[in-house]
Amino acid sequence: MMALDGNAAMSVDTSAPLVTVITATFNSSRTLQFTLHSLLNQDFQAFEAWVVGDACTDESETVVTSFGDRRLHWTNLPENSGSQGEPNNEGLQRARGRYIAYLGHDDLWFPWHLSGLLSFIEGTGADFVHAICARYGPRGALLPSGPLPLGHTYANQHVAPSSVLHRRDIVEDCGWWGRAQQLSRPVDMDFVCRVYLAGKRIECSPQLSVVKFPSAQWRAYAPQSDLPQERYWLAMRADPEELHQRVFREAFLVLAQSRTLNLSVCEAVSYAFRRLGRRIIDFYGRERWPLSPLLYWKFQSALQQRRRVRGLAP
Repeated sequence: MMALDGNAAMSVDTSAPLVTVITATFNSSRTLQFTLHSLLNQDFQAFEAWVVGDACTDESETVVTSFGDRRLHWTNLPENSGSQGEPNNEGLQRARGRYIAYLGHDDLWFPWHLSGLLSFIEGTGADFVHAICARYGPRGALLPSGPLPLGHTYANQHVAPSSVLHRRDIVEDCGWWGRAQQLSRPVDMDFVCRVYLAGKRIECSPQLSVVKFPSAQWRAYAPQSDLPQERYWLAMRADPEELHQRVFREAFLVLAQSRTLNLSVCEAVSYAFRRLGRRIIDFYGRERWPLSPLLYWKFQSALQQRRRVRGLAP
């Protein structure tokens, strides 16, 4: 286990944290330590953090307590819920911060992530903001997550939770995170949709400050999987600016290539029909019969498939 350089973080007054960081986790102690290093390496330090286990049975609690930082809190749910929804709700109930940020147990923040989003949300007056998120698979950079594509809304848009900062009080109007077993879409998309439909102002910051490693790409829960978090954390600790330039360049190249690919006629028609299908679903209403049970069945089947891909039991 690596230790932080110095004890500067230990002297921070935690009596009134401005931000509560929530990390939902399940048996990912191999990556969690590097995620928490990136949290404690923030240039904004007035935060508290709740690491909420979804009935973890590995060394996650030991990882959290090993840092010896009084801002890091651990709690473990008695039963596994199968998604980040219930752990996030537990963190929200315990939160004291005016703002809420989420940090995935296998993602990394650049040192300026919290300070940048705080400046952005206070400068814009928005209720919910998110940064640009670089994504990596075993073969390299993937399409980044960021601003809305042309013609889209947040009613049906994926926003990486690790890129999000929102005002805590919006939950009073939008409700808590949903349970995956009761939804027809991922819990993060469901939450963002309800924020949008409640009339809250959502803005995307032009800052790239998150590096995400999708667990399905890495089979993150398989015992022998080769995980990248340690390599990226060491590069970030050594020279965050240099790593940021590399990540930005690779994300830009993937984005540029996605805009210039020559699609075949069949691919173009397939893409157009998928877009049209989403528009029809949104217009008709996802919660109306008979569409609602069909979408629920489709999502729940996909959920089980993704668990297998990640190396999890059904």
